[in-house]
Amino acid sequence: MEFYYLINKILHIVGMASWFGVALAISIILSKNDYKDLDLILDLSTKVEMPASFFIPLTGVLMMIENTNLLQDGWLYLKIAVGLIAIVFTHISRAFLIHKDLKNIYTLQKFTFYRNICLVTLTFVIIIVGYK
Repeated sequence: MEFYYLINKILHIVGMASWFGVALAISIILSKNDYKDLDLILDLSTKVEMPASFFIPLTGVLMMIENTNLLQDGWLYLKIAVGLIAIVFTHISRAFLIHKDLKNIYTLQKFTFYRNICLVTLTFVIIIVGYK
């Protein structure tokens, strides 16, 4: 039972680290304002962010099932709410990346705004967990 929880926790932390790392890398790539890098951003989003935004909540739920004492902590509910906001903004920005023309400056600004909100919410989740 403890081994199963430990495996889920490791997968949860690795997923969060990869998601945060890719979100930071995408923000750095966007700061260069080079339109040739949009394919790289799409690849990073497809291959890392989307699986991470699925497996992080999955492993989190499995950890809560395994250790129901976690549900007594109030900080966990804040972490879950902010994490879900991060997932929403990740998927909104991905929709912009796939379906919109990012050569339009207004669309690119909206895309960058959504990416930055995602990065801020992920940072906030890391602060919540670190403070706890």
